[in-house]
Amino acid sequence: MSEVKKILFVDDDESIISGIKLTVGRKFEVSTSTSVTEALEIFKSEGPFAVVVSDFQMPVMNGADFLQKIRETDLEVVTMLLTGAANFEEISDAVHHGRIFRLLGKPCSKEKMVGHLDAALAQYRMIRAEKDLLEETLNGALRALSAILAASKPLFFGRAQRVKNMSFDLAKQLKINDPWRLELASTFTYLGHVGLPDSVQKDVYDQNDLSKEVQEIISGFPEFISSVLGEIPRLDEIPTIIRHIDDDYNSQVLDKTGILKLASILRFSQEYDVLAASGRSNKKIFEVLSDRQRKFLPGVLDAFLELYDFSEEADTIDVVHPSEFLTGMEINQDLYLPDETLIAPKGTIVEQHFMRIIDNYYATYHGGNPFPEKVQVILRKKK
Repeated sequence: MSEVKKILFVDDDESIISGIKLTVGRKFEVSTSTSVTEALEIFKSEGPFAVVVSDFQMPVMNGADFLQKIRETDLEVVTMLLTGAANFEEISDAVHHGRIFRLLGKPCSKEKMVGHLDAALAQYRMIRAEKDLLEETLNGALRALSAILAASKPLFFGRAQRVKNMSFDLAKQLKINDPWRLELASTFTYLGHVGLPDSVQKDVYDQNDLSKEVQEIISGFPEFISSVLGEIPRLDEIPTIIRHIDDDYNSQVLDKTGILKLASILRFSQEYDVLAASGRSNKKIFEVLSDRQRKFLPGVLDAFLELYDFSEEADTIDVVHPSEFLTGMEINQDLYLPDETLIAPKGTIVEQHFMRIIDNYYATYHGGNPFPEKVQVILRKKK
């Protein structure tokens, strides 16, 4: 991702905006507005912005409230507030509670403003670096956990892998904040399935009719996941996302943190995977999802169509020896050992850790080949 350096200035005084353009506008990438209403639209349509600077005395809403709304949209953006000496004390509480980076007095010289903007951009880079490090750490731990779980419960964690990949793509296409939460939720939503008896796993996976006892077990999974993740910092939202996966999306419900959007994206990806695993054609899957689209986040089906080539000709089907698996291939049949141990269900996406598992079986298995000589695979095409 390219470095974000854009700065948004908001002041209802046209002369100040003109001065900003003529001075700091020559050194920084600056957008301006004389209205908080217009500025909110600019922030959404022309972002992302690294820094937002607003005057305090503004029509419609004051600058502190405006910057609070900006931070509700983007928690990473660095905000600064301009104010005259007369109301300096009046807004000190707003600065403290609104997590405003700096309070700037008016008038502010070019040299001081440049210094403040340099500091704000440095603060933004630090915030981004810390977040990137956190995401890399979480993703690394998640990949390791997924590999372990996929080896022990290939049915459900093979699905988790596919749901994670599709959900992440859709979130990026829809410009959803913090898509790393989707990666965690898509894996942990199946954590409770580790304890399912082998005798019912296939019925649960295929979403067949289940006994009352099995339904009660499954209904307790969100609470179990919450107890596992509840004590881990910054993961408290993941159980909440999982609890809302089965809910129809309602745009009338306040969703400041985006949890309901993420849950709806996960639901869409899960329903697609269930339909694909059932052997339905691309055309039929599209028809079913179109009929259900009112249950999902608006725009998710359009995002899906923009990302994936859904024509019948889009997929390439081939037959290969397991030693010829390549990353990105989708296994188009259940892969068993001779003793009928399931290694990978139909629909498993081949990744590096899976190829290592295959190599390990070839190296250690005695009594012939552990896998069929030929396995059907699909190469799915993205746009």
